[in-house]
Amino acid sequence: MALENRLSGEDYRFLLREKNLDGSIHYGSLQSWLRVTEERRRMMERGFLPQPQQKDFDDLCSLPDLNEKTLLENLRNRFKHEKIYTYVGSILIAINPFKFLPIYNPKYVKMYDNHQLGKLEPHIYAVADVAYHAMLQRKKNQCIVISGESGSGKTQSTNFLIHHLTALSQKGFASGVEQIILGAGPVLEA
Repeated sequence: MALENRLSGEDYRFLLREKNLDGSIHYGSLQSWLRVTEERRRMMERGFLPQPQQKDFDDLCSLPDLNEKTLLENLRNRFKHEKIYTYVGSILIAINPFKFLPIYNPKYVKMYDNHQLGKLEPHIYAVADVAYHAMLQRKKNQCIVISGESGSGKTQSTNFLIHHLTALSQKGFASGVEQIILGAGPVLEA
């Protein structure tokens, strides 16, 4: 019981106070708390108790313990809740849901307009918006790389990206840009 040795000393005494379901109060020692905690952990591992809810991280760089298991669990958990986009810093991971999600309408175009990356939920529109405004401010070409295996949703992501860039360009920031963007679609597919 290394934890108990670190927490208890001659100057301190730890006492747990728990409120029971019936409203009565139970006092216990650190030893009983450690025993109960260990038993709960074993029960969860065996599937007798539900796992505690994990926090949803929209940027994998924010994971408290970054390893393959936690990374995949976070992506799986987000996907189950139809959150198909996740950041890794400034990189966007998109998982193809193989169904239409109502996150590409004009409301989202307006919502992601002129916001910093990471201020809102991850979205392809956020990446497009950052690139578009960087192009206008710096007056330099910008590049967005979309990669993935066959069937991963590259074409659909490209279409959503072009849709958002077209909507942004029609606001009057740059004239004629929408025609150039729309004409880029077939070239991108080649």
